[in-house]
Amino acid sequence: MQEIQAIIERVRRVSPSLQRLDVAINRAQATMDISPGQLFLARTTFSLDPFLREPWTPVQRNGTVITVELPTGSVYEPEQFVSLLGPIGKPIPVKDNLRTLLLIAIESTPASLLLLAQSMLKRVAGVTLVLLGAATQYPLDLLPKEIEIAHAESLAQWSGKDQALKWADQIVAVAPPPFDLEHYQRLSEEVRRVRMNVPENYLFGLFQPPMPCGVGACAACLIRCGGEDVATCLEGPAFDLTTIIKHQG
Repeated sequence: MQEIQAIIERVRRVSPSLQRLDVAINRAQATMDISPGQLFLARTTFSLDPFLREPWTPVQRNGTVITVELPTGSVYEPEQFVSLLGPIGKPIPVKDNLRTLLLIAIESTPASLLLLAQSMLKRVAGVTLVLLGAATQYPLDLLPKEIEIAHAESLAQWSGKDQALKWADQIVAVAPPPFDLEHYQRLSEEVRRVRMNVPENYLFGLFQPPMPCGVGACAACLIRCGGEDVATCLEGPAFDLTTIIKHQG
């Protein structure tokens, strides 16, 4: 992990509630790699006020420019300074022999899945993104045109669910905290109903708790995984749901 100096090059309002920022990294640090699932902790002031950094998850990368997607509640300006601490977390695990990937956004923006979707389009036969509940409001023109899109009001109302769950070689889902575990439990039940045996490293959920420090020191982002508490900022944000669900409660 390192601190990177960057400048906001462009600010675009892409929907009533979302904006995208194109952030240019210092060329001397452009070799820094960011993989799908990893994020930055950002500060847009030279001072320590505010003390806590904001989580910024890239949705695209083009050379030295990283695009992040944020709510419109905060105001950013072109040429504004940004300090990026990262990369935070581990890349989303992907099977070497993956052919078909199923991505599911449950009541959440799919932004944290987009970098994975784009990277996988180059190496797998098919990528499907399912938008459920509030995720159906996400602007479709922001999604890669090569991926298949499905949507439904809820997991229960998703008409192509059984076929999609059987088709997928791997599944990665995102749901909003603090209800993420509740959504993932329902998804796990559906996957078990359809597939009976759910192997390890097949069904992943992204967890996005507050990450004040980014180094596992504050214990604010601990999650129960494999019978022990682990820091999401170090071992996440993607966790094998067969391990997470098993050790809850």
